[in-house]
Amino acid sequence: MPRSPFDAATKRPVTLKSIAEQLGVSVTTVARSLKDGHKISAETVRLVRDTAEDLGYVRNLDGLRLRTGRTMSILAFLAASGDDEIGDADSVGILAGIHRRLLGTDYTVRAVPVVFGQCALPELQKAVRLRQADGIIIDHARPQDDRVDFLRESGLPFVTFGRTDDSSDHAFFDLDNYEAALQSARSLVAAGHRRIAIIGSDPGFRYVQDRLAGYRQALVEADIPFDPALVLHVERQPRIIRRAAARLVMDAQPDAFVCENEIYLVPTIAGVRDAAVRPVDDYGFSLRSTNNLAEYLAVRISSAHYAREEAGWNLADLLLRRIEGAAANSLQKIDKTELRRFNI
Repeated sequence: MPRSPFDAATKRPVTLKSIAEQLGVSVTTVARSLKDGHKISAETVRLVRDTAEDLGYVRNLDGLRLRTGRTMSILAFLAASGDDEIGDADSVGILAGIHRRLLGTDYTVRAVPVVFGQCALPELQKAVRLRQADGIIIDHARPQDDRVDFLRESGLPFVTFGRTDDSSDHAFFDLDNYEAALQSARSLVAAGHRRIAIIGSDPGFRYVQDRLAGYRQALVEADIPFDPALVLHVERQPRIIRRAAARLVMDAQPDAFVCENEIYLVPTIAGVRDAAVRPVDDYGFSLRSTNNLAEYLAVRISSAHYAREEAGWNLADLLLRRIEGAAANSLQKIDKTELRRFNI
């Protein structure tokens, strides 16, 4: 049963001062021990934290907000597919990673759902105007992004998931989507495929452009001519993807597919079945994955894998460091994916 945040003897709230008096140390020592242990011995930090826990100490965040002028919250504008037919674990996984990074801090996160492909600039402007957070996370950055331009001018700390054409002056976390598509296409070439299609979303996104460049490089390495008929950009809706994939199979005769993610993979497989040109087992599939779905599908699949929870952790970590004053150009991180193979 949780301890009451009141001293059992005095019935007064447990404070830094009461902890200090009980241990015979200064309030500064207690404060530093509970925060980051700076210039305090490990033994003292352990003793202070154990005593605070035993007494049921609860930090007064209202007082902290008044002293610092901070809200002690961050906002995450996370886009998700507007179709719940398959589901979209991306934003859920990112949010889980953000929560994991914020454990042990005084910060909380509030997610603001955004329809995939929409800018949501008015909501962002309102959040900044009302000072609803100390920092903001936005995803699916575009090469030219009005949200980034606005946040630059606002002076509020922010981090983007993805890069812009001019990312030199803002914090970002990104995946190496060029390398991910290169890995995927190479794996399909190695499996003997020559008519490899690539299926993804709006080429206005930087990551879609990077994926197309990686795909084309794999074709160059394998001396396979680039065929624009094998490039499909389609709205991120499973039923639309399924119909478009079926038409692609009948019209362009691909023998393998590089899919943007799980939302594109599953309806692409369905579209191949619908077209009924050849058995599904004759085709190869690859994707940039964020989970282990590919392991449970009875088709030959390779995946360039990166856990979305790790992406969320990195986004929150960079934002916290930015809030604490780290230079934006020192908070730029690009991670690579890991190639996995299933049923091959």
